[in-house]
Amino acid sequence: MHGLSFDYVQSKRGKVSLILLFFFSADNFRPYLTSFQGNSFTDYINAVFVDGYTKPREYIVTEWPIKSTCGEFWSLVYDYECSAVVILCVPPNNSQQFPPFWPEGRASKKYGPVFTIDHISHNHYPNIKTWVFRINKKIVSLTELMAGVKAPPKTVQLFQLTCWPMGHRVPTSTNSLVELMNMVERWRQRTDYGPVCVVSPDGRSRCGIYCAANACIEQVIQHGEVDVFQAVRTVRRHRPQLIENITEYKYCYDVVLHYVLHYLQTDLDEMKNKNKS
Repeated sequence: MHGLSFDYVQSKRGKVSLILLFFFSADNFRPYLTSFQGNSFTDYINAVFVDGYTKPREYIVTEWPIKSTCGEFWSLVYDYECSAVVILCVPPNNSQQFPPFWPEGRASKKYGPVFTIDHISHNHYPNIKTWVFRINKKIVSLTELMAGVKAPPKTVQLFQLTCWPMGHRVPTSTNSLVELMNMVERWRQRTDYGPVCVVSPDGRSRCGIYCAANACIEQVIQHGEVDVFQAVRTVRRHRPQLIENITEYKYCYDVVLHYVLHYLQTDLDEMKNKNKS
């Protein structure tokens, strides 16, 4: 069923079958939570894997968690060993719809029955904020306790772009978005290159731009050419709502052009120097 085209299913089966196909496909590519947090918890989280330019499942796209799902969010990051969390929005202060899901101060904070997040460090730059956290997991499954299962702490860096106001289709600073992408890449080079968890208010808008533009930039670095159409097509394969309007599609070109004009030569020079040493 996954191999059938949308046109075929729509013409032969009607609208209902098209909807079923979409959800079937999306379910195939969603991450299942594996950390046991209690009998009232399931393995579900509203998230989907997105392929990168060369690496499958390089990104995990998800929505801003609500208060009751913050534990599930940290389970996602822990279970899939995400090296970075990228947040592409700044909700209003004291928002009930978008509650904070990481420690705002230096004190540790617990999310759900299993995960405690420790603040290690933070840095604030123009239009970008970063935090390094330690994720601690408590084993609560009797079976795992009896089997002596260990849950080692894991480190993640959270990057928040602060120049993308709610309600805006694109950020107010393209340079800041490209700089954030570079910061994430440098962090991943220092770690184990785990997936990047990309967060937006609804898990659809904004995330596609980040994933597609990153894939294009990687293609430019490796091959000196770019295919934005193919990058967008790849991103939309698992969640068709990613890049869902012409403004986001055009902005992918703007991001790649900005990178080529202002960052590419520096990055190529750094790669040459690394290879020499």
